[in-house]
Amino acid sequence: MDSMTKRSEAGVSARDVDWAPLKRALEGEVIVSGDARMVLAKKQFAAGRPLPIPHALLRCRSTADVRRALAFLVERGLPFAVRSGGHCFADLSSSDSAVVDLSDLRHVAPRGERVFVGPGAHASRVSKALSAVGRAIPTGGCPLVAIGGISLVGGFGYLGRKHGLVADQVERLEMVGADGAVVHASREEAADLFWALRGAGAGNFGVVTELTLRTVPLASITICHGEWPLREAAALLELWQEFAPEADPDINLEVGLGMADDDETPPFVKLFGVLLGEEARAKASLALLERHLGALAPGVRTWRLPPLLAAEYLVGMLNHVAEPAWLPSFPYADTGFQFTRSDFFEKRLTREALRDCVERLGEDRRYAEAREVEFIPWGGAYAHDDGSACFQHRGARLLIRHTGMVGTRSTDALRAHVRQWVEASRAAVQPLANGRVYQGYADTGLGDWAGAYYGDRYARLQAVKRKYDPTGVFQHAQSIRPG
Repeated sequence: MDSMTKRSEAGVSARDVDWAPLKRALEGEVIVSGDARMVLAKKQFAAGRPLPIPHALLRCRSTADVRRALAFLVERGLPFAVRSGGHCFADLSSSDSAVVDLSDLRHVAPRGERVFVGPGAHASRVSKALSAVGRAIPTGGCPLVAIGGISLVGGFGYLGRKHGLVADQVERLEMVGADGAVVHASREEAADLFWALRGAGAGNFGVVTELTLRTVPLASITICHGEWPLREAAALLELWQEFAPEADPDINLEVGLGMADDDETPPFVKLFGVLLGEEARAKASLALLERHLGALAPGVRTWRLPPLLAAEYLVGMLNHVAEPAWLPSFPYADTGFQFTRSDFFEKRLTREALRDCVERLGEDRRYAEAREVEFIPWGGAYAHDDGSACFQHRGARLLIRHTGMVGTRSTDALRAHVRQWVEASRAAVQPLANGRVYQGYADTGLGDWAGAYYGDRYARLQAVKRKYDPTGVFQHAQSIRPG
């Protein structure tokens, strides 16, 4: 399909295009402005500003559909975004022109120790299909995140310190390239692309239409949860950072600081996560944790979950205390606003930085602002690097994420205020960071996003870009440049 490499020099607006030929060609749907079904283009949260709604939403149902959609867009010089689940924190999978929507490519086919999945399959859908055959993959804790996005940026969760990133489980990918050709990438086929897609694959080189992943046996787990008043947060964080990042990989415990969006719920600090292994091993891990926490240990509770409930907890269908989690209804009638900044850390944080971060949580908070700071342990299997994936964040001890959220009816002033808090919260600890940022928490506030996400791997990624997308068909605000 040579025509796909020829971009229209003049270009046209999506509103001026006759979409009828594509409507006839696709197995899926072409939804245009004015159609009530355009609500399917909305997200739960936008990245701090009104979400761009596309003129055309191209809901592809097959690899052939993706090829037809790309050919149509490229021949007309139309800008577009590619979306699997729509959870990009920087809205890089959104466009006011056209969106190639992969949410209907959601097949899940377990076969032995592997699973073949479409990029639009939600983590909860994959988990349910795998748990039925006694298997799992180390997805993240949000059930509505699509497997395509999380696999291409890295992907971490409760099983990650034991088994590695979601990207580390990927053995093969099918991708439609800029020229319309279908490419298969693995260690043996297009190894350069295989390396690049696992860590830098989101909207950079082509449209991934199927992934093959290794799975692991699903087993019972012990989950932990402790909650304390915010006055205990600095002490808990000091203890946690001395324990969690270097703990045995069977132990994966996070700490979260939080303030709800109302005035009735007091601010809190929580410890939550998993103790893997047989029950006796989990009890030994718990005893080790309790000795480390000392006077704070009585605040910790545990639950032993059998495999099927374990699968629901690991993917976020159960909350931190093993109850059914609240999930938003889809499609989203309204879109809220979320502001997120994050950093990786290789060194321990000082007592002063931790206290400063805790103190800033409630500083000048206004009604309807929800605030959260999440401390995520790294190490374990995340540190294993065999060179086959471009993901660079292997040597970190921990990851910290600062998030502020307000509702869809929030004012410009309130959004600006919560953004200022996120910046202030990050400023409390950022001087101790290693200069790297998780690409799964895409951040348009970064000056050197290429260095923050990819470090010295960026030049090699540019070479892959030149090979597979030399004319820059796939572009967004932080897409890899051909060089």
